[in-house]
Amino acid sequence: MSEIEQFITSELERLGLCTSVKNTQTLGGGCISQAALYATDNGDYFVKTNSDPQAKDWFAAESLALARINQAVPGFAPKPIHNHTRDRAYIVTEYVCMAKPNTSKTQKELGRLLVKLHTARPPPSDKDKFGFDVTSWCGTTTLDNSWTSDWLQFYKSQRLEPLLDQVKDQNKDVDRLGASLCARLEHWLGKDALGEVHPSLLHGDLWNGNMAARASDKSPLIYDPASFYGHYETEFGIMKMFGGFTQDCFDAYDDALINNTELELVDEGRQDRAIIYEAYHHLNHYAMFGGSYSSGFIDLIERLL
Repeated sequence: MSEIEQFITSELERLGLCTSVKNTQTLGGGCISQAALYATDNGDYFVKTNSDPQAKDWFAAESLALARINQAVPGFAPKPIHNHTRDRAYIVTEYVCMAKPNTSKTQKELGRLLVKLHTARPPPSDKDKFGFDVTSWCGTTTLDNSWTSDWLQFYKSQRLEPLLDQVKDQNKDVDRLGASLCARLEHWLGKDALGEVHPSLLHGDLWNGNMAARASDKSPLIYDPASFYGHYETEFGIMKMFGGFTQDCFDAYDDALINNTELELVDEGRQDRAIIYEAYHHLNHYAMFGGSYSSGFIDLIERLL
């Protein structure tokens, strides 16, 4: 047993989650943290660890996001059990056996549950504001979640502009198109275009690697959130970027949305907003990984402008 496995084993026992660990299994899929299954005499646990000094804050934000998702839609995400904020950072959640979410039934249910998630509103103290209780992260990108009452200003100054500043002078086309987009953003995200936007609870990083089906009943499961309260259409940016979500999912979402009085479907300009929200994730990946992700941002914004 490795040193980190010994540490986590002692922590699970200290927390009263088990009296002994039977075995551990390293799990793949993550590129930032290390994940493992801990099989114990009191059930199985999923544990993520990371030695980065900021990891304690990553895991605190993730734990809160998972709790909020489950509060809005019980069982839609793994239940958070504990996150450790001292010395070695880790997060413990329930372990869920997963399967590929490739059935029509799973995709349709995913669309319906996303609408239910998006009807969840901020805490009463921050009603009708965009942001989150704590700073969160999309990959390794810090998200400024300071509460703001205007969606246009939130998305411009707390999402797009920080990323554009981060990659400034690395690609002249990204700089030029990013500046043009921000200058004209009111055309697509202002109140004249969108009306009154009500903040929705978002997963925030819902690409196909962050969703699955429960092996037991094929119900959809989402995890590794970068949650905040924002315009519900924002969710689809990264869903469209990497694919893996079928038309069944999007059709079921729209059907449920139309029948939900708390969310408004604004058809006019929807495709343009989808481009803006997807372009953000290309820009974020360019900031994190560089390379060809710049071309994705450039192609999308040139199509828009």
